[in-house]
Amino acid sequence: MSEDHHPEKSQLTPLQRFLSSRLVTGAGMFLSKCVPPFIGYPVAGLIAGLINWLKPDVYRIVYANLRQVVGPKVDEETLHRLVRQVFHNNTRNDYDLWHLMSRGPETIRAAVHIPPDTRTHLEQALQRGQGVIIVGAHTGNFDLGILTLAAHGLEIQVLGLAAPPAGGFDLMDRMRASAGVHLTSISVPALREAIKRLRAGGVVLTGVDRPVDDVEQLVEPSPLPGGSKRGVEFFGRLAPLPTGHVRLALKTDATIVVASSCHDPQKGNVVHLSPPLKMVRTGDRDEDRRVNLRRVTGWLEEFIRARPEQWAMFVPVWPEQHP
Repeated sequence: MSEDHHPEKSQLTPLQRFLSSRLVTGAGMFLSKCVPPFIGYPVAGLIAGLINWLKPDVYRIVYANLRQVVGPKVDEETLHRLVRQVFHNNTRNDYDLWHLMSRGPETIRAAVHIPPDTRTHLEQALQRGQGVIIVGAHTGNFDLGILTLAAHGLEIQVLGLAAPPAGGFDLMDRMRASAGVHLTSISVPALREAIKRLRAGGVVLTGVDRPVDDVEQLVEPSPLPGGSKRGVEFFGRLAPLPTGHVRLALKTDATIVVASSCHDPQKGNVVHLSPPLKMVRTGDRDEDRRVNLRRVTGWLEEFIRARPEQWAMFVPVWPEQHP
C-alpha cells in the first residue's frame, strides 16, 4: 500500500511495514511494469481480498477513520463495505501508478482527466503571481495526480514529512523524482526553499489530511483545550493535522488550492481543485490562522465525504479512537 511521503515507522502496523519494505515494493513496481491490466487488476483484487478477510490492524484503523467521516447514521454493513472498497481501490491504484510510470509522461497525461474547472482554478491561482500552495487529500490515486501535474510541465516542490524511513519509501521517492517532482522532507532548509519559491511565484504541494507529530510540523499548530495537546477541527473532531500550509500562505501571501483525486467510472482518474483561496486577514494573527485553516479543512471534508471509499488513510487520524 502506498503511503504519504515518509510516514514514521512507529505509526505503521506490522502488515504496513511488510508491504512497504524494499523487497515487496520493488517486486510490486517491477511486476506492475511488466504485467498487463487484465492480469494486474485481478492480482490487486486478490491482495485486497486477503487483507479484508484477515482484518489486520490497518483494517481497523481505516474502519475507525471512516466511522468519523460518515457519522453514526451509517450502519455497520455499509461501513464495512466502504472499508473493503478502500483496500480494493488502493491496490488497484498502486498497480495503475507503477504500470503507467513505466510508460512515460505522455501515457500519464492521457490516463488522468483534468476537468475545465480544475484548469481554470489553477490558472487563476498562478496568474496572481504570488505563489500557489496545493494542499492535497489522500483520495483516489493521489500520487498519479501529482505526477500528472508534473507531466503537464508544472514545476512543484513537494513538502513531505520529516525523518524519512528507508526501504520501499526510497524507491517511491526515486520514482517521483524521475517524473520531475522535487521532493523535500520538512526541515528548516526545505521551508526556506519553499518560501523563496512561493515569493517567486512558484508552486509548493503538501498533503494535509494525515496526522503528524509536533516536531514534524515546524509550525505553531492550533492549541487544543488542555494546553499540551494540539489539533485541528476535522469532521467535527480535533485531529493532530499539520497547519504549516496556512502559516506559509500568510507569510508569503500565496494562494491555497485544495486538491483531490478520484476514480470516476466514466472518466477514469480525475484531478479536482478547489477555487483559489486567498488568505483572509482579520488583523489578529491567531484568528487569521483559525479562519483560513477552517476554509481549507472545509474543502478537504467536502472532497473526502463525496467518496469516502477512496480516502486512502492508513494511520489513525483521531488517535484517541484507537487503543
